[in-house]
Amino acid sequence: MKKNFNILYIAALTLVMGVVTGCEFLDKNPDMRASIDTKEKVRLLLVSAYTNANAGVICEFSSDNVIDNNSPDDTGHANSLLALSKMYDEIFAWQPVVSSGQQDSPKYIWDGCYSAIAACNQALKAIEELEAQGINMDAEKGEALISRAYHHFLLATVFCQTYKDETLSRQDSGIHYMKAPETTVKPVYYRGTVYDTYMAIQEDIEAALPLVSDEYYTVPRYHFNVKAAHAFAARFYLYTRQWQKALQEADYVLTTDENAILGMLFDARYALVDCTDIQTEMNAWIDAKSPANLLIYTTMSQASYTVFSTYGRYQFNRDARNYTTSGPGPCWRSRFPGYSVWSAGQEYGSLLAYFYYLFEYTDKVNGYGYIHGVTRAFTTNETLLCRAEAKAQLNDLDGAINDLRMWAQSYDVNDNSRMDTLPNGNVNLTLAKIKNFYTNGANRNISPVLHNTDICPAWTMSADQIAVVRCALHFRRLETIHTGLRWHDLKRYGIEITHRQGTDPVHTLVWNDDRRAIQLPQEVILAGMAANPRVILGDEGGSSSVTAIAVTDNEPIRTNFLEAKALGATITRETND
Repeated sequence: MKKNFNILYIAALTLVMGVVTGCEFLDKNPDMRASIDTKEKVRLLLVSAYTNANAGVICEFSSDNVIDNNSPDDTGHANSLLALSKMYDEIFAWQPVVSSGQQDSPKYIWDGCYSAIAACNQALKAIEELEAQGINMDAEKGEALISRAYHHFLLATVFCQTYKDETLSRQDSGIHYMKAPETTVKPVYYRGTVYDTYMAIQEDIEAALPLVSDEYYTVPRYHFNVKAAHAFAARFYLYTRQWQKALQEADYVLTTDENAILGMLFDARYALVDCTDIQTEMNAWIDAKSPANLLIYTTMSQASYTVFSTYGRYQFNRDARNYTTSGPGPCWRSRFPGYSVWSAGQEYGSLLAYFYYLFEYTDKVNGYGYIHGVTRAFTTNETLLCRAEAKAQLNDLDGAINDLRMWAQSYDVNDNSRMDTLPNGNVNLTLAKIKNFYTNGANRNISPVLHNTDICPAWTMSADQIAVVRCALHFRRLETIHTGLRWHDLKRYGIEITHRQGTDPVHTLVWNDDRRAIQLPQEVILAGMAANPRVILGDEGGSSSVTAIAVTDNEPIRTNFLEAKALGATITRETND
């Protein structure tokens, strides 16, 4: 559908084009922003080619990893806690966010991604001009292309339905793929289809991979280095069910050497045994020198504040915990042994250390500044699970199970021998154990039923494949807590979930519910972009209306660090017994 839509949000375009009206009298450009004409300037511009928005928060609160502590528990007890903002009430209810354009909102995600894309496009324009002068810009071009693909991918996985197949995905609305700097005030945009969007992403990925290089990065893991680019490709091909390509890309990242793979997975033993406070453990998770971290970047996000008891309404807690970190698995007993779970002073708020915040002072005397989060965009652990799922879909069940076994082995850190191991020290994970644990009649809350043939009728699997895929999805759920990737997996397989908000009836999100595509920002809809449809199939109590709101202030939220320290001081590590 053709729409007039003025993207006023792309601040990066202003930064890089920044010549104001009335400066024609100047003999030369006022500063480097007006002319990106050297390799060094392109590299500086590409620092802005990464979003400062956390796209994971809205996805996590939409998923089954978060519950409402105000809903009655098994004993009938209900709390009366506040959400950090009204926005979280809307997100948890799968409603359009109409109350906020601040951090972690759909608008903030939209703005942040398109700002990064604008920087990529401006860099690519400058690269084309420099290449015409005979200057080799391959590495810079590779980074710009892969980052442009990644940020469109973020937008598609949040605001669109899942990829289904070439035919069905032509019936779902995509997002506009920006391939050039914007130079007009009121351009015409095509939203296109999900199929169009994913094919454009694939085109950029495949153009970028031969070019991406680590040659000029001081800290490669702050950029799309070679391994991070191939890890992104593995995830993309997994989501589009190009299993063989997903396998090949994951192999590139991990190699096929088992000892080498185990050496590049996250060092969970150090995090659990040697780190005695949440700040130290967080630093271990987000360490740029860790071989497990392939791409990390900071975001302006208040998400970690949601776990504090003052704002503890929607939490990774209770049922969400029982089906993940506090629940059993096919090769461990009782609770998962590989994580330490931290609690915000009482039963309401739980988190893993990498969800904690960093603080940037703007006024040290009064304790004012900005809260930051760190996104571990790609890791070796998650890439290993991408490979396991691809192998299962290719019917290499032995290979898939061995990858799943290696993932579990990286988290075999508990002194109480909770992990089931063999005499040689390897985790004991077999097809028989997986089938026993993930049969349709057992552990359905831990690994719900898949609707793969509903998503795509041609997407069939044997009973053994389904069991191994359910295991992979269970392990992915554990690996990606707080990151929002669980929402992607729920969409990809049509997994149906429920939310109960307060004492309202239970609301169900069925496999084909329109609410699986989060509604576009209200400002974008008001500017003329077609909204996502809202036919609610899972329950009768949801609202399908789209309410217009005034554009809100989009400045990052400042917080008094003295308050943050007081709240943070209550966070303690739970025992793993």
